[in-house]
Amino acid sequence: MYYENYLKRLNSKNISIQNQEILGNDDAFEPHGEGDEPPPVENDLQSKFPTGIRIYINQPPPAHYDFDEDRRGPSGDDEHDNDGDYYRKLRMPKSKKSENFEVISKPTVFFRDVGGYDLIKKELLQCVDMLQNYTKYSKFNVRVPKGLILEGPPGNGKTLIAKAFSGEANCSFITVSGSEFQEKYVGVGSARIRELFQLAKKNVPCIIFIDEIDALGRNRGKDGESASAERDNTLNELLVALDGFKNTSGIFVIGATNRADLLDAALTRPGRIDKRIFIGNPDEKTRREIVRIHSRGKPRLPEITDDDLVDLSAGFSCAQIENLLNEAMLNALRYDRYQFSKEDVDTVYNKILVGWQPNEHVFTSDIIDHIAIHEMGHAVMGILSKHHAKVTKIIINLSAPTSPGYTVFESADSNIYKREALLEHLTILLAGRVAEEVFYGISVTTGALNDFEEALKLAHKMIVYYGMGTLMIYPDNSEAYKEMIDTEISELLKQAYIITKHVIEQSKELIMDAAEILKEKRTVLVEEVIELMNTKYSDVFDIEI
Repeated sequence: MYYENYLKRLNSKNISIQNQEILGNDDAFEPHGEGDEPPPVENDLQSKFPTGIRIYINQPPPAHYDFDEDRRGPSGDDEHDNDGDYYRKLRMPKSKKSENFEVISKPTVFFRDVGGYDLIKKELLQCVDMLQNYTKYSKFNVRVPKGLILEGPPGNGKTLIAKAFSGEANCSFITVSGSEFQEKYVGVGSARIRELFQLAKKNVPCIIFIDEIDALGRNRGKDGESASAERDNTLNELLVALDGFKNTSGIFVIGATNRADLLDAALTRPGRIDKRIFIGNPDEKTRREIVRIHSRGKPRLPEITDDDLVDLSAGFSCAQIENLLNEAMLNALRYDRYQFSKEDVDTVYNKILVGWQPNEHVFTSDIIDHIAIHEMGHAVMGILSKHHAKVTKIIINLSAPTSPGYTVFESADSNIYKREALLEHLTILLAGRVAEEVFYGISVTTGALNDFEEALKLAHKMIVYYGMGTLMIYPDNSEAYKEMIDTEISELLKQAYIITKHVIEQSKELIMDAAEILKEKRTVLVEEVIELMNTKYSDVFDIEI
């Protein structure tokens, strides 16, 4: 009798037991005499609750009761086309946490906090619009994507962009790692997938971000091993979850990976997570924005401009640019300087480029001479090249773990090259060893090891993969064709060697003078070498390659 009367009171007051607790009227739940009702709940907040949930025990609802009336609202229109919005209107307490996952409901990152990548943000803004204005798209019978894959090299802000996406959408955000679903116990991965989506459904609209999704969604194996079978079962559960909720539920899945080639085709097929966005290394405009963001609070000398940092960081990822500026400031503070200088930037840049060891290499003066000649051979060949990326500076760095000397080139913006550019790259790779040979005869060093490895790889690609030999295609199924390929590679390397030796012999005096400057300064900018050529060795520009 007590509970039946109490349920009547709940129905008449349109308030749940949980809301009773929230309102602070604990007396309503104290036991009373048999047949008595709990004391009335008096709270000015109670009157603000709209029509609530009616509860019926062991009896059908009244015939006249219209469930759709609550959904349509007082206007009679179905205002809740999105099921997620409808359930949010019920004001039921949200579950912000489960056993393994937690919901971030207050976004702190937005697209304005992401430097550059304007086209990517523009593309994602339409996905935000799909989440916020589903009815706009439902009128045109279009299928709204259930998620997207952010792919690309590491360190370019895939996670940051996903957070900003949730901030722009102003919805809940659950972040997980693909490896969290892999455990030694059978069935744990599938159970966690179900737990994840159940938590998301309680917090719609909600974005699920799966970092390193290739750990969860990689191609299913055919070996039948137990580890592969468990991973496959977890992936199958994810596929079912993606197909099990409607577009209108307000759940959007974002996956991030730098190995999109490993993802299972069933995961990325149309109708599941079929939208893919590649986030590569930043272009010049994006680098400028990133430099501006990460320069805040890091004073620098006027000699360093944004343009210098943008040019220097060409080819860097976003994380590397941030690290460059951070380490430059730390290097300055190490010596009690409160502004970082160009020297600090160069020191950090060299560490990023070739590494660092605390103890310098100990070389004789003769070896240092060989290193200087070797690097100037690379540099002069690069300066005279017409199709190759330009030289920026030449360095002798005895703190580098593996290469005490190196020549730095600009980063190429394109990944498509003409044969002339690749042939020039071959000559530049050979130029260091050829310069040693021209100056010292047979007394050469082992410094050309990496150059030769790269030259052989490039020559093989040019002949076999790029079709830049005598024949366009070289089958390698027979020994005769393999011998033909070896002959073609040998001829190509011989051609590059002849060109290189001709240029080095014609510019021998220039290389000698420039090497002396390099030994003294240890770092020489290409502008200094070009100035030397203009003032003393202008005839070098006339050498035909």
